[in-house]
Amino acid sequence: MMNKLRAEEVVVNLELMKRSMIYHIFNPNGSKIFNCNRLLFFLYGVFLNSIFVYSASGFFVEMEDTLTYIDFSVIIFVMINFFLCSWRFCIFLYNFEIIYDLFNVSRFNFFKSKHCCKNINVLFGYRDRTIKITNYVFVFSTTVMLQWILYPLVLIAFTTPEDENIRQQNIMNLRYPVSTHNYNQYYFIFYFMEVILALFTMYAMILPDILLISWCWAIIAQQEVLTQAFKSIGLEDNSQIAYYEDFKSILVDQLQLNLKIKSFYSVVRPVILTYVAIISTCFIIVTYVLIVVCLSKESHPILIIVKLGTSALYICLHLFLYCYLFDRMNIKLQSVNTSIYSCDWTKMDIKFKKLLFLTMQMNNANTLIIKASPTKIVNLQLFANIITMSYNIVSVMLKTTS
Repeated sequence: MMNKLRAEEVVVNLELMKRSMIYHIFNPNGSKIFNCNRLLFFLYGVFLNSIFVYSASGFFVEMEDTLTYIDFSVIIFVMINFFLCSWRFCIFLYNFEIIYDLFNVSRFNFFKSKHCCKNINVLFGYRDRTIKITNYVFVFSTTVMLQWILYPLVLIAFTTPEDENIRQQNIMNLRYPVSTHNYNQYYFIFYFMEVILALFTMYAMILPDILLISWCWAIIAQQEVLTQAFKSIGLEDNSQIAYYEDFKSILVDQLQLNLKIKSFYSVVRPVILTYVAIISTCFIIVTYVLIVVCLSKESHPILIIVKLGTSALYICLHLFLYCYLFDRMNIKLQSVNTSIYSCDWTKMDIKFKKLLFLTMQMNNANTLIIKASPTKIVNLQLFANIITMSYNIVSVMLKTTS
């Protein structure tokens, strides 16, 4: 059944996932070709990481040309992003069965209770929103990466190298342990190597984002369905037994959803916490380099300002989107518990009231949230704290260098 999943049956952007092959890669029941692709992706990632390690060896070898502080910062930023994206993609591939199972959460027929099925129209609005957001993220992320790829070609086409002892600008300007002469002579070989690295980084960066955004919105949508279903208990004229059975059927749906959320969090919790911590560092690096370039008395190509500016904006939007989505999930989780109390429980018998009380106690005891620390939750407040901290650090760094 899952192999025949259609776009109109799910809340997520299934068309985009199929076109980018991410649906097929994570499908455990797919063809042998895509099962082999998981291994090929892993081996391909290992090969590209080897190239990165080889390029990093240039820092430990005496080179003819000197490396500016700006170039050094950009290389560190690029390497952090590459290894982070590779690690995150490997985590997703390792847990591909859990990832694929989450497609069930996005299905319109995931809930079975009568009251949940009545509120299924809620999912249509969320599907349109999810498709729109994931398309925007895909286009914007691809545009940012293409700027990095095309930047050296534009620079070569419209400028001439001033000094043969200076290496030509590349996508990431990695420090390969070769002489400047050999590097410039075989420049397009090194450029092609960095194109491969950049494309892999783009794929390993964008597609897990599409998955994370999709599952977050799917869970939020299903939580909204539960909220509406619990609120509707008691609005119809039924017997006490019917009210009790309706409540139990919705509760079974909620338990099923909570199991999927726990499974989802078991995979993404280490990814999110590590990603938020490291990407915050990357935001500080890129913002600092961008300000230094803008304030520098030396002339810099306008393209490098555009490249760094869009990268800083991308990281900021990335952090905001993650914090916003998990904040919404936390709020929706609380609203489900509130909706249980919002049903017309005053006219129910003692048996129903006991079940309602036990359900609320269970929900309060099992808080499904991701914490960055014992006191800090991944939400919009954390995003505001990160931006404030980044501003303070960048200000201190600028004063120190000036």
